[in-house]
Amino acid sequence: SDGWTEVPVSTDNPDGFPWGDNNPSRRARLIVAFLLALAAGGYLYGHLLMKSASHTDFSQARFGAEAMLHGANPYALAGPNLVFDSPRTVLYPAFAYVAAIPFTLVNDRIASVLFVALSTFLLAYGVTDGSWHRLPIFPSFAYIVSLQFAQWSMLMTAAFFLPLLAFFGPIKPQSIIPVLAGNRSRAGLIAAVAGTVVLGGVSLILSPGWPMVWWSAIRENHDLTPPVMRLGGFLVLLVLIRWRRPEAWLIATMALMPQTWGWYNVLVLLVIARTYREACVLSLVSSLGMLGSLIYISDFKPPTYPRWGAAMIAFAYLPSVIAVLRRPNVNPTAAVPVLPLNFTSNVGTPIN
Repeated sequence: SDGWTEVPVSTDNPDGFPWGDNNPSRRARLIVAFLLALAAGGYLYGHLLMKSASHTDFSQARFGAEAMLHGANPYALAGPNLVFDSPRTVLYPAFAYVAAIPFTLVNDRIASVLFVALSTFLLAYGVTDGSWHRLPIFPSFAYIVSLQFAQWSMLMTAAFFLPLLAFFGPIKPQSIIPVLAGNRSRAGLIAAVAGTVVLGGVSLILSPGWPMVWWSAIRENHDLTPPVMRLGGFLVLLVLIRWRRPEAWLIATMALMPQTWGWYNVLVLLVIARTYREACVLSLVSSLGMLGSLIYISDFKPPTYPRWGAAMIAFAYLPSVIAVLRRPNVNPTAAVPVLPLNFTSNVGTPIN
């Protein structure tokens, strides 16, 4: 049963899913995940073909992997007007470069497409665990932006449902820590520790001095701001009125983590939906927030960051807070027995 579900829902519950049997089999989930992955990979491939000179966020990880394999310092080669020309300095720890090593076997464009297809497959398989109702996460702008940038946020969100993916959590600790706080998975915690040891060990072998260089780059960067410090961000902590609920801690912890201003960072907030209707509302409202920001803010430069941050609070964080505040302050997992370590979390069907 779902760690956030007090009672099961009948398969004809209109709030669970609007049609058919809301009890997906593993085979059905695999088919849906494969089709979504195929569509995502095809879309990104076409998008990159139209912008032949463009890179994705994953391109930076792949470039860093190649640099480390050749004994070079990726932090000295990537950034504005450098070998890998990027508008920002490198923010990823070298864990990301180690994880991207297998993708150096293909060219940059194919690597990004494969990464997006794989991340989408895992996310789709995860969010359909026990119910179809979270599928509206995919038409959201938070997902679409994640897809276009080939962002790690898809994999981090998938780790909420597939705890062993927390192995890659050290790549983006500000995303995996809220996930672990929200799903309270022992398997996820063990996987995150294992990932830190394995990815960290390999990265130190390939580039022993990277932690100091990376930390220096982080300290000099001004793009990382906890959402709680943005306009209206303090209101997000009201979610802790429901402190017994795991999803309240997911949202509160997210608000406390230093983050960039990219809309892909709110993707994980959409997993808190317990019904199809709620999933649609959260997806639609957050998407309208980004659409309005694109129209009224238009550009994405440092002077506009506070306005982007305020929009994220108003259209992504606060709707999630309201959704949780409408629920009773009880811990649904209290009576649920501890599950053995496996590849799937205890996330299942929604309630009314």
